[in-house]
Amino acid sequence: MKYTFNYAKTGLWYRPIIPVTLKVNKIEFNYLALLDSGADFNIFHSDIAKILKIDLSKLKNPVDFSGINGRGVGYFTTVNIGVGNEFINTPVVFSNDISDNGYGILGQQGFFNKFKIEFDYIGRKINLTS
Repeated sequence: MKYTFNYAKTGLWYRPIIPVTLKVNKIEFNYLALLDSGADFNIFHSDIAKILKIDLSKLKNPVDFSGINGRGVGYFTTVNIGVGNEFINTPVVFSNDISDNGYGILGQQGFFNKFKIEFDYIGRKINLTS
């Protein structure tokens, strides 16, 4: 399947932000996520884990990560991430150490390795092909 999205204007800039659906069992949550080719993995704020009824206190082996705002700690688990009507079962990290009023992060392992992704900044389009 091929999906096309427009870049989102945030302030002065255009960013590759797309709508996704996170799903665990029958619970679904629609959210915006930034396609981040510099991110190793998918990261979402821990408040979303609560919405999906994921108990982070039961997850073992915290993972350390770093980003533009410094270092953080999160917990890996597996969720279904949906683009359009297509879902992939993939690992994500949930963390309190990212902004709770920003976007999720879609990274190399768990998203970029599942799709062919084309960025067209001049045309302000993003193409995802599964």
